[in-house]
Amino acid sequence: MPCAQAEGSEVTTIEGLSGEHPLQRAMMREVGAQCGICTPGVILAAHGLVEAARKPTLERVREALAGNLCRCTGYEAIHRAVLSAHAERHAGAVVETEPA
Repeated sequence: MPCAQAEGSEVTTIEGLSGEHPLQRAMMREVGAQCGICTPGVILAAHGLVEAARKPTLERVREALAGNLCRCTGYEAIHRAVLSAHAERHAGAVVETEPA
């Protein structure tokens, strides 16, 4: 999006997340990051899904990450990482899966 559209909005960059965020840990654990070129975009695109109370479906994860191109992982590890991070983030909470 053009930066002018973000005027007056809060913008979070990859540096704005702590290295201890569940999504960053899950990307390492699931080997969702290899060369690292797509990793910041993938993490930021998935961040909202991980923070949301409802567990995202695999289809929703794929849709949310559709704008990020990865040539190393084949996406499956990334999808696993997002779902794993959501589970870690909401451990112990009653979590409902979002509708398909």
